[in-house]
Amino acid sequence: MKKYYGIIFSVLYALFFRFLVEIDVLDFNSLDYLIIVPVFLACIPFLLDPKSFVDNSILRTILFPLTASVLFLLVAFIFRLEDMGSLILLLPPYVVISVLVSLVLRVVVSIQVNYNKKSIAKSSLFLLAVPIAFGNIERYFEKKESKFEIFQTIRIDAPVDVVWNNLFSVPNLKNSIDNSVYNYLGFPNPVKSDYNSMTNVRLGYFDNGVILNEKVVECSKYSKLSFDIDVEKSKLDNSQTFKHVFKNENLVFNSITYKLKKLNSSQTELTLLCNYKIRTNVPFYGEFCSKNIIYDFENKLLKALKKKIEE
Repeated sequence: MKKYYGIIFSVLYALFFRFLVEIDVLDFNSLDYLIIVPVFLACIPFLLDPKSFVDNSILRTILFPLTASVLFLLVAFIFRLEDMGSLILLLPPYVVISVLVSLVLRVVVSIQVNYNKKSIAKSSLFLLAVPIAFGNIERYFEKKESKFEIFQTIRIDAPVDVVWNNLFSVPNLKNSIDNSVYNYLGFPNPVKSDYNSMTNVRLGYFDNGVILNEKVVECSKYSKLSFDIDVEKSKLDNSQTFKHVFKNENLVFNSITYKLKKLNSSQTELTLLCNYKIRTNVPFYGEFCSKNIIYDFENKLLKALKKKIEE
């Protein structure tokens, strides 16, 4: 049992910092939580028993941080600290970083094992103090902000007025929308939208229970329709991913726009355009994830609308 203490304490270590994210001491979308914590997570087994990582196969060096990362995310998922979407976002940095750090540490330890068990308490304090201190310092620096615009176009065999009338209150798409790999990874599909002409607000329903409050901000009949998401009035409690992304303003949609072009009396070209910005201290990862997820969302929604309208 003792040989697994490194994994157990690594899982508890990561869960402690996930709790700090929950009470808003640390930010989910930060260098600290996505990079620094996995680095120190990999250090814990070496702190407890460095010699065993030199004497045994390199497989142990890889499996310990890999197992600890997966178990941490699994426990967080079971206790609803994370949903499948945020779990998938966290898995790559935690696994890759912790395994790489573990391999580097094995090389360092193999050169010279100079281990004093009395230093555990001091080292443990260091492991806790550095990420907490770094996380609080990080909050004083503005996150890098990047703006993006993603759009896709589809041709629908229907008059422009018919297409237009299906954009305010989008019909139920449950049987029309296709699943993609992102759905199996926990990201939801849109189901339908209900429009209230009195408030000029559309409610967008997703299959995971999320409801987005979308205010109409621009309307040019048969030509252009734009929405702005009101995060405060949206219902995001069913998705940790949506809460992380929207409530902390890690991703902000400036507008979601439909553009229509009449091709002839029975055909319409429909473009869906998402104008958004991401705020993150890990820009390369945030950009990669947001672009792929939004592109997938637009593609499925346009195809589902086409299928539904042409029925």
